[in-house]
Parts: sequence; C-alpha cells; structure tokens
Amino acid sequence: MSYKSFRRDLKDGTLTRRQILGALASAGIAASVFPRRALADVNLTVFTWSGYDDPMFHGAFVKKYGASPQFTLFGEVEEGLQKLRSGFTPDVAHPCTSSVPRWKDAGVLRPLDTARIEQWDNIFPSFQTIPGVVIGGEHYNMPFDWGNESVLYRTDLVELRENSIGLLLDERYRGKMAMFDSAESMAAIAGVLSGAKDPFSLTEAEMPAALAIMKKIHANMRFYWTDTTQVTQALAAGELVAAWAWNAAVVDLKKQGVPVTYMRPKEGIFTWVCGLSLVKGATGSEAQAYDFLNAMLDPESGKALITQYGYGHSNRKSFELVDRARLEELGVADPEEMLKNSLTYRPTPPATKEEMVKMYNQVKLGQ
Repeated sequence: MSYKSFRRDLKDGTLTRRQILGALASAGIAASVFPRRALADVNLTVFTWSGYDDPMFHGAFVKKYGASPQFTLFGEVEEGLQKLRSGFTPDVAHPCTSSVPRWKDAGVLRPLDTARIEQWDNIFPSFQTIPGVVIGGEHYNMPFDWGNESVLYRTDLVELRENSIGLLLDERYRGKMAMFDSAESMAAIAGVLSGAKDPFSLTEAEMPAALAIMKKIHANMRFYWTDTTQVTQALAAGELVAAWAWNAAVVDLKKQGVPVTYMRPKEGIFTWVCGLSLVKGATGSEAQAYDFLNAMLDPESGKALITQYGYGHSNRKSFELVDRARLEELGVADPEEMLKNSLTYRPTPPATKEEMVKMYNQVKLGQ
C-alpha cells in the first residue's frame, strides 16, 4: 500500500485495525505512536465469515469510532461453534439461524435487547419469526443476510441433462466438482436426493440412504471449500466445471465474463439466513456491540451487500436503494416469496445434528 493510498483510506475510514497495524509495522512505526482514537477507542471483537469484515458493511461504526472492530474469521458454522466451545470469546458472532439453537444450547450466546437495535422494525416480518431468531421468548439473533445455495456450473463445459442437483452425482464430472465444507449442506442435499420427508431433519430410518448419497457425492468432488474465492478461481480456470456455491460466486464470475449458470433445480433452490448474536462472557464494549449491529443493519450496508455480493439484506429499506431491475437480475427482489418457495434451512434436533456431523466426517475420511 502506498503512503498516498494509506492516508486516503485512513481519512475515509475504510481501513480495518489489522490493515492499519500492518501498514504501520511495514513502515517500522509502533502502534503506540498512532492517534488513540483510531485504535484504542475500539474495544470490540467480531467473529464472522470471510468477506464480512469489509468496512462497507459497517460504515456507520467506522464513522463513529474512527476504525473497524477486530475481526476473527471462520469458514463454516460448526467450525465457529467448536472455536467458541474451546474458550474463544469474541463480543459478536455471525451464526446462521438454523444453527443458533445449537449455539445457544452450547452456552455461548446471550439474548439481544431489540430495543437497542434502531432498525429492528424494518426487518422483514418473515425474518423476525424464522426459527432460530427467538428461543424461549428471547431474541438470540438479529437477521442480517440471506442468500442461496445451488449448483453453479460452466455452461461451456457441462452438458446438462436436467436442472437437478443430481448433477453432483454425475460420474462424467468426477474430480471436476467442489462442495461447501458443511455437514448441514451435505446432509440436506443427500436428504433431498434420497427422498427424505424433511431433508433438514433426517430420521434414523432415512439416514442409511442419505449416507449412501453422501458417499457418491464425495467420490465426485475435487475438493471441499470454505472460502468462495476457492470456487470462483477454480471455475474460472476450468479446474472445476461445477460446484455447490453461493450467490457471491455467481456475481464474481459473471463480472469476469466466465460463462456460468446458477441452477434453479427441480428439487428447489436452497436458502440460508444468517445474523448477528451476542456472545456470552464477552469482555468488550456492549455499547460498541450494539453500534456494530446497528451499522450492519443500516440500509447503506444492505445496499452494499446486495450490489457487491448478490446477497439479500434483512432490512426492507435497503431494497429501496437498489434498482428494481438489478434486484430481479440477482434473484433477490422478493425475500418473503423466496422463503416461501425454497428449501430454507431450519434448526435440526440436537441428536439428529450430532449424527449428521458424524456421518459427514466419516464420509470425508472415506469410511
């Protein structure tokens, strides 16, 4: 980073604490000589997915405090939970609603005070009531982002027989596909393809058939990914011809001019909803935690999320800032309709979840 760009970005408030410290270190300058407002005033650690530490999503926080929070990243919700169980205690975490009950039962979350969330009433009603947001009459999650999971494939390299997630079983493309490294996703896909009544909550009788499907999918995979850039780079290079992917990968590849299609499978497209929760035992500033939540729920944050990543935002006001044609193009124009007409992830009973994780780990180990 040049000195000129460093000064510009610092003035604009678009540098994270990590970037500031890195730039200072490379210049041989100790953080202790840096203005206190840019570093010392921020007492907040956020545990989130890769890509969500970008200042464009919490601009109001940067404007107020002069810097971003400290970020620690995870690649999948189960990985995140295990890190919290091991003793890591950030202030704010970013689980998906389908996993919130599991995180709460593990004792790592505490309730939210929605009265301190300024835009709460502008969250789409269907997101406020989605399973996992409210547990025992208390709110444990502020819905923030939502999107899809489906098969993303190269139209010039795949000869599609039908719009079906069964493409993941097609041996013609063995070693040329990739899967998101998630027990929840793999089990749900296997549940759909094996005809389970509820793919998000497999019964004991349904598990053997689902396990067989998981093994077939595993045999076709080149790798499992935890960062969407792994997928976009491999698809762009032709190393992969198809992958289980999120909306952001579609947006990125189309910007690059790579010929891809995001499948609308006959079985239904999958939809996830994630949000922000407060971590039990956190030692950072609670006031800053709520300021961060408010910044993330701000309509301008939602506009950035929609236009840059192709994901939906939970605040309905965000959609007023994006051209309707662009919303239609991205497939996020009607969030509540999407929830009704898609396979939306929801919480799995604890015992079933544990068995699904066990099955998934066995499959990855080739057992």
